[in-house]
Amino acid sequence: MRTVIAIAFAALLAAASAPAQPAPPQTSWQLVWSDEFNGPAGSQPDPTYWTYDLGTDCCGNNELETYTSAAENAHMDGLGHLDIHVENPSPAVYTSARMKTEGLFSVAYGRIESRIKVPFGQGMWPAFWMLGNNITTVSWPACGEIDIMENIGRTPSIAYGSLHGPNGYNATEQYQLPNGQLSDDFHVFAIEWSPQQITFYVDGNLYETDLASDAGSGWVFNVANNPFFIILNVAVGGDWPGSPDATTQFPQDMLVDYVRVYQAVATAGPAINAGGIVDAASFGPALTPGSLASIFGTGLATADNQATFDYTAGAFSENISGVQVFVNGAASPLIYLSPDQLNFAVPWSSLVGTPLNVEVMLNGVLSNAVPITLTSAAPSVFGFVSAVPGPIYQVPVAYLTCTGDAPYPQPGTYCALWGNGFGPTNPPLTDGTPAAASPLPWTANPCALTIGGVAIQPQYCGAAPGEVIYQLNFQYPSGIAADPTNSAVASGTLTINGNTGNLTIIVGPGGGS
Repeated sequence: MRTVIAIAFAALLAAASAPAQPAPPQTSWQLVWSDEFNGPAGSQPDPTYWTYDLGTDCCGNNELETYTSAAENAHMDGLGHLDIHVENPSPAVYTSARMKTEGLFSVAYGRIESRIKVPFGQGMWPAFWMLGNNITTVSWPACGEIDIMENIGRTPSIAYGSLHGPNGYNATEQYQLPNGQLSDDFHVFAIEWSPQQITFYVDGNLYETDLASDAGSGWVFNVANNPFFIILNVAVGGDWPGSPDATTQFPQDMLVDYVRVYQAVATAGPAINAGGIVDAASFGPALTPGSLASIFGTGLATADNQATFDYTAGAFSENISGVQVFVNGAASPLIYLSPDQLNFAVPWSSLVGTPLNVEVMLNGVLSNAVPITLTSAAPSVFGFVSAVPGPIYQVPVAYLTCTGDAPYPQPGTYCALWGNGFGPTNPPLTDGTPAAASPLPWTANPCALTIGGVAIQPQYCGAAPGEVIYQLNFQYPSGIAADPTNSAVASGTLTINGNTGNLTIIVGPGGGS
């Protein structure tokens, strides 16, 4: 990597004041099974993990689809997702897939979760659910059913979580998205299951708690030697969603990023400090998709590691030295590792405007979850804090590079600031991959720069070519006023898409580092 990355690392690693509030104690979750669906495009699901239900209306409900095991209906998309693909090859004929782990993997208790982008439209019925292994001997509903996520096309913003058991036991609650539809983005659907309780979550938000004490003889979710297997499917039509109509578009797709199963362990996991997730440039709380961020805590890694760039893949690794960082379940590129600090890039697919849980996994054990809420942009600049007594002692100042040999920026010279959190670009960037030099990836929204009371028109505002940070180029104007209380510096702002970050540059004597 080039000089700018070296500058960025210097700033990232110079974190002298980490948030110090320790994390509260919590259950540690150990990963025991997962499928990340990382196969090549068109490849079928791993047959050691998944098998299929086949046929027409295999399970009642007056559904219309025919389930197949064909690659057309269940395959990898080559981007790290399973695609359950629903076709309508002729009038009133629908093909889909219903995948299950029956006979291959089952589990009793733990945290079971998946990150899914559901299909949309009248008559669509995607689901992520579980059935008891003993279904072949006691039948349904005596085997028990756990619906971790169901959605129907006529309620596009609602996820349903349900339990079904014998003797008329049915428990259902719903989660309403605060904005948009479930099909707009990926969302994380999860349960945490213990012998006497099952809780349901969407994107880390608890919305349903079901207790054995309320279910009587219908609670069959703690039967000895009866673990449950996992099912992923998309049904078409049926008694609950109704049939597709003229508004329903085909084909449809349910994209599954992963399925992960954890179980509670006594092993202490990594611990993220309260308030311990910050912008890696400013150490402030504002973050956006694509931001470089720092996590402070304890036991985050086993050793320091700056060699996280995978030169073969041409991107920063998402899993190295047993460390992963998840933002709402999505793995994040790792920039730097140490036991008390991690630096990572917030995935571009992360949702804006809603709380998202950040977790660290070390050798399969999860940390506590700490929520962050992303904005559409969170502009900041990399810099340093001087430890030398003088006019800028302990003043955070930006790295500013300018043409010419003068010790301070001069009117007419060309200068650059190195930034973070400028938001999306055109063309778009890819997680953990340095920006291309051509075409230049300008920010999708204009950058407004003001320093010392002077509005400055940037000559370039976008991703720094060959880097994973941003670059802002401008011609230094005349008339910049130093701060009234410190003639060595001038203060300014950078605003992108209505979000403003502050900055300070050195403009006069006493500004050495």
